[in-house]
Amino acid sequence: MNRATLTRIRLSLALLTERRLALYAWIDFLLAFVGLAIAFSGARGSSMEFYFPFFLLPVLLIGIPMLSDTVAVERRSGTLDLALTSPGARFYFERRVLAVATLMIVQGWVGVLLAFLLAENFDLITPFVQVITVSLFVTAAALNWSVRFRSAGAVTFATYATAVLFAPWFFSNPIHPPTTLQPRLLEHWIDYGQQNFVLVLAASVFYLYARQRVATPERV
Repeated sequence: MNRATLTRIRLSLALLTERRLALYAWIDFLLAFVGLAIAFSGARGSSMEFYFPFFLLPVLLIGIPMLSDTVAVERRSGTLDLALTSPGARFYFERRVLAVATLMIVQGWVGVLLAFLLAENFDLITPFVQVITVSLFVTAAALNWSVRFRSAGAVTFATYATAVLFAPWFFSNPIHPPTTLQPRLLEHWIDYGQQNFVLVLAASVFYLYARQRVATPERV
């Protein structure tokens, strides 16, 4: 990742957080502290306990509220028409939401690595992949609702409702420590693949609907 990309990510995050960056950082720190407390509340730490407080909770409490401002911030500033008709408008909002998706992925990978280092060892690839899948699903859903609803609050509510609708796949825990659970069998791998396939398929549909909407600026 080059310096220009990092600069674009930083600017996109600054635009979406506005004056709430310190608040989001404090919430993230608090969630990490609570996550450690939950994970080590028993006699020994369980790596499975890290996934929800270190990844899903920050996605729900920080990521989705940030994503809900993807288009709303342009509406509030009166620059939406300019953003939609500028030369780089084709992927203008995608670049913005991908900055948040990158942040969520990094957060999730850090949580997975902490679980691996501080608790039980487990296969790292499956949670790494699912962190990407969930992040893209949330990002695509929020982008879809952002180009359909005028207020950030409505976008947040619709994205939460989408997560609840896909709860069996969205909230599934990909961390599978062999010392706690039985080794993964073929049926477990099939279930894991189905969960991620559903999220990827839904993310693709949401993104295509969002692109179709952005292609006609008068409908945004």
